[in-house]
Amino acid sequence: MDRLLVFTDVPHHWPICYQHDCPLANTCLRHHAAMEAPADLKHHECVLPGAYADDTRPCFVEDKPIRMARGMTKMLPTDEPWKDTALRQHLEVIFGCHAQYYRYRAGRFLITPAQQKRVAALFRKFGIAKEPQYDHMEERYYFPKQMKAYHQ
Repeated sequence: MDRLLVFTDVPHHWPICYQHDCPLANTCLRHHAAMEAPADLKHHECVLPGAYADDTRPCFVEDKPIRMARGMTKMLPTDEPWKDTALRQHLEVIFGCHAQYYRYRAGRFLITPAQQKRVAALFRKFGIAKEPQYDHMEERYYFPKQMKAYHQ
């Protein structure tokens, strides 16, 4: 399922790129986002031409939606309550802290494939044979928070 990019999905502080002459422009999410910017946009962070001085393309992000999960309200097994508590504590570490875990659990934040892999590994570590069950799966564009080389 291909999902269309909507500029309102692009985080305000996520740099976009207007480098039309870049050989990766046709497959870059930063460039795609710039092309979707509204004509009346006055300000947005941008990747500057100096970022590509050595042809390494450190700011490149593939223009491809990924499978993200949302919500974990039915994830924990209930047949062994002691295991649920210990597992939940480890999940809190994966998602940052107690409060953040509950935000992810409630579906306020999307769960990336990397986080999904960590959760699946944790299930295996705890001897849980079933795969983690998320409330909902969706194809979304992912806007990584850091560029590979933002400042040189």
